Amino acid sequence: MKVADSVLALGLAISLGPAFAAEPPGVGEIPWSFQPLKRPVVDSSKYQHWALNDLDRFIAARLETEDLRPNGNADRTTLIRRAALDLTGLPPTPEEFDRFLRDPAPDQEAFAKVIDAYLASPRFGERWGRHWLDVARYADSVGRTWNAPFVYAWRYRDWVIDAFNNDKSYQRFIAEQIAGDLLPAKSVAQRREQVIATGFLTLGSIAINMGVNEGFVLDQVDDQIDVTTRGFLGLSIACARCHDHKYDPVSQMDYYAMAGIFYSSWTYSGTPHVSDHAGYGYVDPEMLVRLPKDLTSKVDRVREVPGGIHSMSDLRQFGGKAPPPFEIMPDWAMGVRDGKPVNCELRIGGEYWDRDVAPPRGDIRIPGLPDFPDIPADRSGRLELAEWIGSPTHPLTARVAVNRIWQHLFGRGLVETVDNFGFTGREPSHPDLLDHLAIRFVENGWSTKKLIREIMLSHTYQLSGDAQKTAAIEIDPDNTLYWRANARRLELEPIRDSILFIAGDLNNGAPEPGYVAGNGNRGRSAVRGEIGFDSPWRTIYLPVLRDRLPDEFGTFDFPDPSSVAGLRHVTTAPPQSLFFMNSRFVEDAAYRTADRILTETKSDEAGIELAYKLILCREATSDEIADAESFMRGLDVAGLKDPEGYRWATLIQGLFSTAEFRYVL
Repeated sequence: MKVADSVLALGLAISLGPAFAAEPPGVGEIPWSFQPLKRPVVDSSKYQHWALNDLDRFIAARLETEDLRPNGNADRTTLIRRAALDLTGLPPTPEEFDRFLRDPAPDQEAFAKVIDAYLASPRFGERWGRHWLDVARYADSVGRTWNAPFVYAWRYRDWVIDAFNNDKSYQRFIAEQIAGDLLPAKSVAQRREQVIATGFLTLGSIAINMGVNEGFVLDQVDDQIDVTTRGFLGLSIACARCHDHKYDPVSQMDYYAMAGIFYSSWTYSGTPHVSDHAGYGYVDPEMLVRLPKDLTSKVDRVREVPGGIHSMSDLRQFGGKAPPPFEIMPDWAMGVRDGKPVNCELRIGGEYWDRDVAPPRGDIRIPGLPDFPDIPADRSGRLELAEWIGSPTHPLTARVAVNRIWQHLFGRGLVETVDNFGFTGREPSHPDLLDHLAIRFVENGWSTKKLIREIMLSHTYQLSGDAQKTAAIEIDPDNTLYWRANARRLELEPIRDSILFIAGDLNNGAPEPGYVAGNGNRGRSAVRGEIGFDSPWRTIYLPVLRDRLPDEFGTFDFPDPSSVAGLRHVTTAPPQSLFFMNSRFVEDAAYRTADRILTETKSDEAGIELAYKLILCREATSDEIADAESFMRGLDVAGLKDPEGYRWATLIQGLFSTAEFRYVL
């Protein structure tokens, strides 16, 4: 079956918006997700022989209830491309492709070796770290009226990448981002990393032109509540800022009991120094934390400014010309530290000037959720919040985490509304399977890599995407029951990175810090990225400037970096095809790929075979080879300086433009 036909048959442009309740729930009702995790017993089914693990048994039992038979497994060619793109965001090399296809081991054993190799690759952290950065609303600039740069945001980004590569326990992953500065550490390096992790709380889009006043602080606290609760719990507690939550059992008192925790913490986002009129990226020293140099020193703000350009009089010393690039200070970072513990007064209607009672910090009484631990009077409560969220008995945390992982491997979560596990979200398609995976996740030490490996070694993950079964299409057209694999359009990052990788241009390192400049103040110097879309680094390392993203980001549905975005809504639109047809980026990559093919092969047939293997990760058929040869012979190359390069680049650009390249099958 041709890819284009599959795409049409599967109807890929699906909107997965929330299923809003018609009216608020009754008094005392709690969402399904607030129920304690329970170890389910899987029913037997006539497809038991098909199952490779308990995951498959849960899927098989549901399929039998609808009298559906699962597809067979995809072939090895399909599986290695699926695994490579899912785990690393890059296609397999021809050597990896040939090794897997020729491996004499049984399919399951051979595929396990492929999975283990990709999980161990540094590219894994870059791929899966980007998934989390969507949730963490990561950006390299503030956004809004004064779109100032976050010059040190890259430290947090790199911490996330390392956390996934090192398979940091998800429980620890939570704790370090909320309260890393308060956790004990065994080494100075670990302590510094934990402080950097709290950059999670500093990345919000905030109106810094307001100055640090009460309204500014409360808006910042609201952002921290939102990213923490939606990111880790799939719960929109921030909706209770102005009044009790309309749908979920979260009161305004609960909101301000949590707000007091962040209200008692100082946030250092590294916004520009007020005298940096020239816009060379110098930051206000009091808006950063200094990373500790020993295990006992307190985390404190930076209190002195190093030499450099800090005013227009300094700039005149350089004759009005731009000075050398500013120095990234090795001991500076965005982060938080405990301030003076104080409860946050309830604000009527959310207005900062209209005050009411101040509930005690941590006095969160959400029905169905665990009791919040007591907060000592001399602490903010961030450490206790991290412990509460990371508790193995919390009904939301593990469910939300495994659902995010499932979504990235299948294109849709078991709960489709991945950031909303409340009443207005969707209920799970397979609730028993969700609980089974959540319990396995916790019992395996909250290991992301172990869970991914278990899922990928299931028949369910390895299914063929063949959609030719008419009866199955009629019963389950959206593949809610997973009788086949879903075709998934690649996101921006693997599309761009794969093109660079195939052309031999991808730099596997990271750019030097200092690639974001400008103070962002309109009328002065706008924030700008010093590296662009055509740079050789992976897309995760390109600057994410709020309100100034490259057009290509929007073309391929890059999420709004100002809000939690666990789900990227996928569109299929003409600008995507036009990008492959007209983009200078694609055209240049096609010529460089042509040079590679002409260097590595001796004949047209061998070159075409290599092109298909590099770009589509499969062997070309005899008909495709003949068609490609005929196509290249028919091109008008009269008067061209490099007719051979043009022929090959045109063929390669055509292969880049196919749906087969853009989709994981």
